[in-house]
Amino acid sequence: MGQVQPLPAPEKRDRTVPAAVTPLTALEDMRCALCGASLVGHPQRYHMVSPLVSMGAVTVCRTCRRAVLSEGYRPAP
Repeated sequence: MGQVQPLPAPEKRDRTVPAAVTPLTALEDMRCALCGASLVGHPQRYHMVSPLVSMGAVTVCRTCRRAVLSEGYRPAP
């Protein structure tokens, strides 16, 4: 466990030192966008481009990929 230390009072904080910024990391896709099946731990994830312009690219499972290829979806570049 980490050690807990109280924050200094607002009037005692040093304003010259910028706050530490944690870099953002991309989260893995966790669910199929079409059926909702969990994709955690499954290496077979497919990025597909929807024929609906507003939907854009989606990540789908293997089963949904086979189904949507006949519906106009295409593999994402």
